[in-house]
Amino acid sequence: MVFEILLFVLLGIGVGIFAGLCPGMHPNTLFFIVLALSSFIPVSSYSLIAFIITVSIMDLMANYIPNIFLSVPDTDLVINVLPGHRLVLKGKGHDALFISLLGAYGTLVLCLILLPLLIYIIPFLHNFVYPYIHILLLVTTGWMCLVEKGIKKKMLCALMYVLSGVWGILCLNSPAIKSQDVLFPALIGMFGVSSLILSLKEKVKLPEQRLSKEIKIGKTWKIVSVGLIAGLLTGILPGIGQSQAAVMVSTFGRMSEKEFLGSLSGINMSNLVFSIISLYSFGKIRSGAAAAIDEISDFGFNELLFSACIMLLSSSLAVLITWFMGKNLLKYLQKVNYTLISKVVVVLIIGMVFWFTGFIGLFILFISTCMGILPALLGIKRTSNMGFLMVSTMFYFAGLGGATSQFIIA
Repeated sequence: MVFEILLFVLLGIGVGIFAGLCPGMHPNTLFFIVLALSSFIPVSSYSLIAFIITVSIMDLMANYIPNIFLSVPDTDLVINVLPGHRLVLKGKGHDALFISLLGAYGTLVLCLILLPLLIYIIPFLHNFVYPYIHILLLVTTGWMCLVEKGIKKKMLCALMYVLSGVWGILCLNSPAIKSQDVLFPALIGMFGVSSLILSLKEKVKLPEQRLSKEIKIGKTWKIVSVGLIAGLLTGILPGIGQSQAAVMVSTFGRMSEKEFLGSLSGINMSNLVFSIISLYSFGKIRSGAAAAIDEISDFGFNELLFSACIMLLSSSLAVLITWFMGKNLLKYLQKVNYTLISKVVVVLIIGMVFWFTGFIGLFILFISTCMGILPALLGIKRTSNMGFLMVSTMFYFAGLGGATSQFIIA
């Protein structure tokens, strides 16, 4: 049994690398393919749990490579591209990758240390906050506008939230495309393709990436604590992006660019951990990994402890593997034409969007890319485009989702 579990951990590492390095390849699809195949092969539920968790963690870690170096984010990591890519353009790509890995791994360790406490805190927070989610989202939106400097930028930020929110409502409620297929072209357009186009316009040349003898990361305790607390916010407030949550939490204590980048990675990892805890604590499914695990097992206390051990093992392996791949990739990346890479990546994204979502996906990608460029032209934070998710979520929890759908269909 131990040998079988280790074998599935290694298999999960391989699958996670593939999913992480391929933009748009979400591990959820791979989970259910494997689950379908497992019905023909006698495999223990613990081995499948180990596989699902390992794929999730390896995918998260490996995705930092295209996310930071090539500005091709996964839908869960769209905001990381902003501070991470800036460090690459300063010749500090190694620093960006190291800090991202440290933030994710450190937050995971902290979550596991606090596991006995989180088992009770997460369901309590969920039950307490659920009736007021739409109000809290509205307050969060107002807060994100207020942090902009100057009255003009505050008003422009509010306008972008409204515009992106209307666009989100139209896309997510459109009868022409499934709501789960909208996120890839919409978010990668707003935060991925738009970044690449802006870099092409500025004719960015990738500078030599220098591996620092001593990487300055800031305060580790601040990175992991913000990762955990902001992760709780994104877990209990659907529609809140990792960047909004990190900004809100970091407001109470100033954070450097590197500390902020590390905390963003921590939020993604804590979200994964919290989804597993939520499955155990009150049977709530909050991620594709949790949904897949729920299909194969009555998730009890023994399964939770087993999952915690697998998280620690797989994340340790994932950090080492991702760091090795990232360092070697940078050696080759410096020798090629970055403008050419950006153009090739844009073409690949367009091809993948068309393959998965057809012409309607291309239309969504085009409009979303234009909206992703707008904040840069207006001089405001690009996170204002997260109104795409937040506004529609506010309508849903305010009980207006049905009326919105009927209006659009009519």
